[in-house]
Amino acid sequence: SRELNSLKDHVIPKNSKKDSKIPCNSFNNCLSPDKQRALEETKAYTTQSLASVAYLINTLANNVLQMLDIQASQLRRMESSINHISQTVDIHKEKVARREIGILTTNKNTSRTHKIIAPANLERPVRYIRKPIDYTILDDIGHGVKHSSRNDKKYLFSRELFTLQRNAFVCELIILLHTSQSRM
Repeated sequence: SRELNSLKDHVIPKNSKKDSKIPCNSFNNCLSPDKQRALEETKAYTTQSLASVAYLINTLANNVLQMLDIQASQLRRMESSINHISQTVDIHKEKVARREIGILTTNKNTSRTHKIIAPANLERPVRYIRKPIDYTILDDIGHGVKHSSRNDKKYLFSRELFTLQRNAFVCELIILLHTSQSRM
């Protein structure tokens, strides 16, 4: 900002004042009695004036570019501060919205449980004893085919008994047949 004001107030006006002195010198040379010398001095002033004008135009252009750079940097700073303010406003709005949502919610009642404390006397674990597995315990459980070992024994016993009785009957028949044949 200070550089911009310095360019506008001092540097650019000072350079333009230098050009206003050239016409006065040329007018004074025209009034002199030696016309040839006045012409040469006027040519020299003209050449110097053109060079001075070119230099002043170049300086003015550089000053204008410098002024534009300063203004661009000021605009960037302003844009940055505006973005910062915008972000601050957005954060504030978010906090207000969260606060309003929090008002609509209810507190969750949580009961605090006491910490688990280990018992003073530790029970000794029961020592593992290997026992053979009895698979027949599960035979009468469920909807599958029932296969009772007691019924099988009864069935086998009655069947064997029937076979023995039949064999005995057959033996008696054979004996009777032998005896009847021997009588004949």
